[in-house]
Amino acid sequence: MTIDWANFTPWTALLGGALIGIAVSLFALFNGRVAGISGLLGSVLQPGSE
Repeated sequence: MTIDWANFTPWTALLGGALIGIAVSLFALFNGRVAGISGLLGSVLQPGSE
């Protein structure tokens, strides 16, 4: 595997990862639960949940 250094733009990937991290953090902060499959399965498998 080689990297095409002429077209290598890590800044867009870094910005995208930061935006995803901020969005997930805000979701957990405001909703009190984890986004994703682990949060969904945790709420489904919890006894007495809605």
